[in-house]
Amino acid sequence: MLTVITPAASTALTTLGRARAILGFANTDDAAATVLIGQASRAIAEHCRRVFALESVRETFTDEDLCGGGPILARSPVVEITSVRSGADLPAPADYRLDATTGRLWRLDASGHVLPWWSGTLVVEYRAGFTLPTDASGAPAPTLPDTVERAAIVLLSTYLSLRKRDPTVKTDTVEGIGSTSWWVPGASDRLASPEAEQLLIPFIRYFP
Repeated sequence: MLTVITPAASTALTTLGRARAILGFANTDDAAATVLIGQASRAIAEHCRRVFALESVRETFTDEDLCGGGPILARSPVVEITSVRSGADLPAPADYRLDATTGRLWRLDASGHVLPWWSGTLVVEYRAGFTLPTDASGAPAPTLPDTVERAAIVLLSTYLSLRKRDPTVKTDTVEGIGSTSWWVPGASDRLASPEAEQLLIPFIRYFP
C-alpha cells in the first residue's frame, strides 16, 4: 500500500514557456495549451504506469510482499530513503541497501550480505521522482530526462493540430492542387504520436 505524504505541486512534464519556445504557438493559444499540457502529461504518466514528479511517499509491505526477498518500491528514481521500520525495529541505513536498477530494498548483515526481512510489516518512507521543469526564476534545475519532456511537447503539438481537423481523416485531396495525408492512431497505438511512444519506451514501468 502506498500513501503520498507530500504531493507534487505540479505534474506537468513541460511548461507553457518551454513548449512555446519549441512549437512557436501564439499567445492566443495559451489557455488551450495549458489544458493540453496537463492532458499530455497525464496520458504519458498512464502510458508509462508511473508518477514522474518528485513526491514523498510511505509504502507498506506485508509478509506476502516480502516472501520473494527484497520488496520492490513502487516509485523511482529514489532520491532519498527517509526511514525504514520493520515491525517494531528501526534498521539503521547501514542495515539495508536499495538496488537502483531493480528498485528492490535489501536487508543486509554486518558484512553486507543480503538477508531476508523479518516477518511482519515493513514500512518505508522515501522521496522519489524527478524535479519537473518550471518557468519560475530561481527554481531548482529540472532532473526530468529530456526525452520525457520532448515526448510531452510532441504530444502537445499533436493535440494542438488536432483542434483544426477531423482526427479520423487520413487524407484530404483538393482537385488540381494536391493532397495531404496525416498519421492516424491505430488500434494498437497508446498515444496520439508515434514519436512520443518511441521516446517513452525506456520509461515504461512493467512491475509492480
